[in-house]
Amino acid sequence: MPLSRRLALIGLAISATLPAHALAQTRSDRRQRRIAPSGPVVAPAHTFTFGPDPLQAYDLYADRGTGPILMFVHGGGWSRGERTNVAALPDYAQRHGFTLASTSYRLAPAVSARESALDVAAAVADLKRRLPGRPIFLLGHSAGAHLAALVGIDPEYLDAVGAKPSDLAGVILLDGAGYDATAARGTGPVDQWLGRTYDQAFGDQAAALSPTLLIRAGVAYPPFLIFHVARRQDSTAQSRGLAEALIQVGGRAEVIAAPDDSHMTIKRDFGVAGDPEGERAARFIRG
Repeated sequence: MPLSRRLALIGLAISATLPAHALAQTRSDRRQRRIAPSGPVVAPAHTFTFGPDPLQAYDLYADRGTGPILMFVHGGGWSRGERTNVAALPDYAQRHGFTLASTSYRLAPAVSARESALDVAAAVADLKRRLPGRPIFLLGHSAGAHLAALVGIDPEYLDAVGAKPSDLAGVILLDGAGYDATAARGTGPVDQWLGRTYDQAFGDQAAALSPTLLIRAGVAYPPFLIFHVARRQDSTAQSRGLAEALIQVGGRAEVIAAPDDSHMTIKRDFGVAGDPEGERAARFIRG
């Protein structure tokens, strides 16, 4: 049995031995430590399109006119998700003096991850034209982390829109996988579901769409800050593999485990005041 599953079963067993009020208090304390009010829902100031498909668009939130730009790439297994699901990011950007953009992209099965990545690159290029001279950082979660990594590593995507990976000031990844989509998969139900998800997005192009496998010496890559959920084995291995490949060719990459997060909370809580991942990313952007 995989270590992560054994730990989960141990956790369930411990929970079952706790009195109900103690278990409720433990969960309440954890929520209070990890989650603070993120303020009212903030609407974007503008929506810009970069293609004929309705999903070829991005939202731009309040722009200070100066400072770094943070472009968010949502997750959803390459087949779902909304650019409007920005959680605490508008408040985070305002608090740190960043300008927030959030892009959508065409989804599987209508297109493959290649076309999704081309859309992310097109959004970056359009934003760069509208707000010239400003550093742009990509922030991706889950499948969006894979797409952000692919755009930051494979020159094909930004080349197609007249840019290059080094035009990005940095790439921040939240609990992604698929950085090496050719890696061996487990046989459990979750592994089988992930396999079907990858197959739908990558088809027979898994190697060509794997950022880790595309890293080459002599290419100028943006710096990477890579977060992963500590108890998730596939994300841990994929994150470390991506960082090691970048470092081996002289790139900059740091991997940080998030011990208190799940795949969903690492994104939901990112940017909430006091969230360690968000604050670490803010230092990365400023530095």
